[in-house]
Amino acid sequence: MEHVKLQSSRRTVLGKQVKHLRREGLIPAVLFGAKQESTPIQVQERELDSVLRQAGSTALIELFVDKERRPHVVLARDIQRDILTSRLRHVDFYQVQLDRKVRTSPALELVGEAPAVQYGGGVLVHTLTHIEVECLPADLVDSIPVDISSLETLNDSVTIADLPVPPGITILADPTEVVVSVVAPRATIEEEEAAAAELEAEEVEELEEEEEAEEKEEAGEEE
Repeated sequence: MEHVKLQSSRRTVLGKQVKHLRREGLIPAVLFGAKQESTPIQVQERELDSVLRQAGSTALIELFVDKERRPHVVLARDIQRDILTSRLRHVDFYQVQLDRKVRTSPALELVGEAPAVQYGGGVLVHTLTHIEVECLPADLVDSIPVDISSLETLNDSVTIADLPVPPGITILADPTEVVVSVVAPRATIEEEEAAAAELEAEEVEELEEEEEAEEKEEAGEEE
């Protein structure tokens, strides 16, 4: 995966005063890692927003601090945004070690068409949209394809065990967990539930009639 480049500078404004940085179009951030002392930095908001749209939290970023020639290879962590405006507020950058595995959560991207939806009138239910994986930084991927063309009938599903796992990646989840499935439309489900309730009511009524008849028969024998 190609690295995205990002320029930053050391930050001297700390604590509550960082709100002044945001007014100037700067986003407070922190650079840290196993072999990296925690360093407060700041990044231009527009540039950071653009980089995060490309890299998200699953792609490696080459982070340059001030005039350093060698970049810090990092992953974006704990991306904080304003609840109302979605504007960036703070980002942590974790410096990775290329020979040590990291954990990320790539997206599960649906590909293909489900025959059970196209021709069978089913409804597609996408249960999992991301999945936690572990791999070396060089093996990172931003998404894993989920082929739904095998969903031919209602109640068919694709589980984690069915996913095409790229080389070097270990999925950290229950292999039996369902990623996507096809279910009957809600109207059909309601009809089936109503039919089942009606059948149950009939069976209960028949059972009550049988019990009543048995009670009368027992009463007649006692006389």
